Amino acid sequence: MSAVVNHPNLSSDKIEARAFQLKALDSILSSSTLLVLPTGSGKTPIEFMAIAEKLAENPSKKALLIAPTNPLLSQHFNDANMILNIPTESIVMVNGGINWEKRAEMMKNAKLVLATPQVIRNDVIRGSINLTDYCFLVIDEAHHATGKHAMSQVAELYLKDSDGESILGATASPGSTEKAIVNLSEKLNIKNIFSMERSNPLISRYTSELESKFIILELPLKIIQLAEPLKKWLDEMVGKLQRMGVYLHKGVITTAGLNDAMRRSQFLIDRKSQHGWNSIKLAADSIRVLQIINLLTTQGIASTRNYMRRTINQYEKGEKKLSRIIQRKEFINLKNEIFDMQEIHNKIQKVRELVLEQLEINAKSRIIVFASLRDSVRSISIALNGINQINSVPFIGQSSREGDDGMSQKKQMSTLNEFRNGKLNVLVATSVGEEGLDIPSADRVIFFEPVASEIRTIQRRGRTGRYRDGFVFVLISKDTKDEGIRFASAAKERRMHKTLNRVKYQRKLYFRELGNSDLLKRFIITKNDEKISAKEFIESEERILRKNKITSEKNFNDTTEDSNISVPTNNHSLSQKLRPKGQSSLEDFENIK
Repeated sequence: MSAVVNHPNLSSDKIEARAFQLKALDSILSSSTLLVLPTGSGKTPIEFMAIAEKLAENPSKKALLIAPTNPLLSQHFNDANMILNIPTESIVMVNGGINWEKRAEMMKNAKLVLATPQVIRNDVIRGSINLTDYCFLVIDEAHHATGKHAMSQVAELYLKDSDGESILGATASPGSTEKAIVNLSEKLNIKNIFSMERSNPLISRYTSELESKFIILELPLKIIQLAEPLKKWLDEMVGKLQRMGVYLHKGVITTAGLNDAMRRSQFLIDRKSQHGWNSIKLAADSIRVLQIINLLTTQGIASTRNYMRRTINQYEKGEKKLSRIIQRKEFINLKNEIFDMQEIHNKIQKVRELVLEQLEINAKSRIIVFASLRDSVRSISIALNGINQINSVPFIGQSSREGDDGMSQKKQMSTLNEFRNGKLNVLVATSVGEEGLDIPSADRVIFFEPVASEIRTIQRRGRTGRYRDGFVFVLISKDTKDEGIRFASAAKERRMHKTLNRVKYQRKLYFRELGNSDLLKRFIITKNDEKISAKEFIESEERILRKNKITSEKNFNDTTEDSNISVPTNNHSLSQKLRPKGQSSLEDFENIK
């Protein structure tokens, strides 16, 4: 039987005891902490254990949890009611759909308030709530708490109004640069950074074993032919920018290089240079043409066609500067050729093959396909729904754009429930499916393209492997933007961990050791009908790991090179129920090239 955590404010047998979570909890209870753990490894139980203790310490005060989206907030609300041993009516969730006066009444007698940051910011500014009533602020997906984001504003208001109360910021990915991590830490008044990588033995024993594979696809000849006139057009414009001295990047033409050319052009305009306006027009046009090339070569015909239609619509609505694009023969010829063309990009066919392959392995499998663009999401879903055994649906954000309505919160939640219960077996999602949402039992995840941000890469990888072993496939079109993004993303993620550790130790933000701490005194661990303290449980788990390490090293030294050693990568005797007892993650995998 697994060890479980007991606390006066926690429901019995709801949280499986895990040493790394309890170590994190000790840091959180000592002072404001930035918690950085792999996606799916168990930040949610830590958050609620911290809330339980803070409410026990401060019986006259409340706790506040904010999350960036309503679906994620709804998930936390359900978890709170299941995990916390406090009156149900004292746990309230508020959002912008509730009148502010009613929100104030709901929060008046609450012990735990769950809300989006915009709601809290607005209610504090209008004076309908007072943050001095709160002893603890939890910021889920804390990497958003930068700049003028509402999360950042709530943190500032809380720190201003509270009297030394603490903050917990939780994220899988705080950023890859020292500036980003330092800014986030300063914004939240962080005193400790608690972080563990997926390779840490305290975490890795709870993760699912995964296989990740990059699939390199040769571009179809027709796609190459369609893109060629655009590339010549782009080369012509960039050549002029180089002669003007504003495009300085070497090698492949990139959006970053063109954005730099825009900045240099603006500098020339500010200096009254005669070349400034000409160069900034060329740079802006080059960015649009490069976008069309990238869509054509990495996304396909449908996404390219929709982008070109939107460009024409923008021109017809008054953006006359777009005449330089839509009246060029290259644009007109491409528009006419793909007007009613069927999808020919081989990524779509490869997605179909990978989905069918997984369903042949297990007909009850559930699969997630990620794509960056809504156009691609819809094209993929349509292509998949043409296959009998597949029931797929797009999963996109709530915001509506020109000719493109978003999904309501109600529709988002019903879609996730249908995916959980098996009514839908394939979810095709944009980035809205990345953050925090508990989308369990995904046996396979397919990236329609690699993503440049280490934050989005980590978030997406965490969507599978939650209950059992899973597979991740990343589709890459050869000799396209995909290849550059693939390597940039991997480099950013590696840099994130190195930078995080450097900031942590240079600024002395490392987590405090247990020592003689009594911060966890109310947490009792029940294991094999025996009750022990949280500190004793952590020490016993670490002793087991040290013993296993010594045994493994001895066995390795005693074995010849020709011997076959079988080393388990997972301890499947442990409970793998994700929330709240287990948090298997996609983070423990090897890239197979």
